[in-house]
Amino acid sequence: MKLLISLIATLSLSFSGLTHAKEISLTTTDWAPFYGSKLDDGGFISVIVAESLKAAGYDSNLEFTSWGNALELVKTGEKDILVGAYFSEEREKLYHFSLPIYSVLTGIIKKDGLPLDFYNSFEMLDEYKIGKIDQSVVGKSFDAYPFKSLTGYEGVDDGLKALNSGNIDLYVDSFAVVKQVAADIGMDPASLKMVQPPIEENDLYILVSKKIPDAEKLRDAFNAGFIQIQVNGTYDKILARFNQS
Repeated sequence: MKLLISLIATLSLSFSGLTHAKEISLTTTDWAPFYGSKLDDGGFISVIVAESLKAAGYDSNLEFTSWGNALELVKTGEKDILVGAYFSEEREKLYHFSLPIYSVLTGIIKKDGLPLDFYNSFEMLDEYKIGKIDQSVVGKSFDAYPFKSLTGYEGVDDGLKALNSGNIDLYVDSFAVVKQVAADIGMDPASLKMVQPPIEENDLYILVSKKIPDAEKLRDAFNAGFIQIQVNGTYDKILARFNQS
């Protein structure tokens, strides 16, 4: 999904003469097909981030861990950047957000056979046991709702195993991620359906630690690099390479 960035005129795209001795440390979790330790070059979002930093004059390295650990490592400054997160006001207190780098559709996932195809309120969903990745953001209204049974799981595979075993009735995530992980763990992706309507189309960002020196400078440099790879065609080439649109 191509992004239209309106801030091109406000950010400098000239990096001649810039040298950055420090290698930027990145972290995130396995969330295929967007990013993951088993994907080529860590997945297309990881490549977009690395190429944006490269355009800004930075080298980078990426390590995968659990989502909760990735958030903590960047919050404390042990890692510089978290790759691929949704926005929330709570997170904004702890991290600097980049420009949005991609958009992801988030929804309610069920196993085929559950008699729930549509919902028109969170009250309807509250009749079911729901799962999601621990410490993940779904959407402002969803996250604010006091669900009676909402369980956080360390990874998507754990949530899908709980869904498959009947420990939960519904799982909340990107449908593209759910289908990918289901296939990886031996579940039939065709047995999973999205309850309509989707909850939200969320933008993905990088999160820069507020604990590191020159954090805002790094965020701004990333933004300018990200715009540059859109202008010079690198962004579209990455999407094409990974069969994204």
